[in-house]
Amino acid sequence: MPNVGETAPDADLLDTAGAPYRLSAAWAAGPALLVFYPGDDTAVCTRQLCEYRDHWGEFTRRGVAVVGINPAGVDRHRGFRERHAFPFPILADPTGACCQAYGAAAWYGTRRLAVVVGVDGRIRAAVATLPFLKPSLTGLLDILDRAAG
Repeated sequence: MPNVGETAPDADLLDTAGAPYRLSAAWAAGPALLVFYPGDDTAVCTRQLCEYRDHWGEFTRRGVAVVGINPAGVDRHRGFRERHAFPFPILADPTGACCQAYGAAAWYGTRRLAVVVGVDGRIRAAVATLPFLKPSLTGLLDILDRAAG
């Protein structure tokens, strides 16, 4: 996993329409929160991403782009995003290379990891939690506020 202060790995992923999405586009205009999560429609992942949706104003007020990432296919991500009306992209990493580059690849699949990337393309913070726990929204917002300052 890259360390805080290092350049964030870039990657070519796919959005829910199957269109290419260059990861650096997420932090091109402001900070980004990259959310690596184990699986679509699983209890903890759904709660985590729905919490971000429900507090979307907290992210937009800070100018933060949020993207969800895991290796599941575009069709699965599309259904997940539509069912829960996420206002942020859910990206497919079909080769798993992006998850690997960020240290989110694990023996059981994708580890739960939130990475803050600054507009300069450098990693400002990374928070890993166990698969059955979601990171605290308040804690992430505090990290975003500190990373912006």
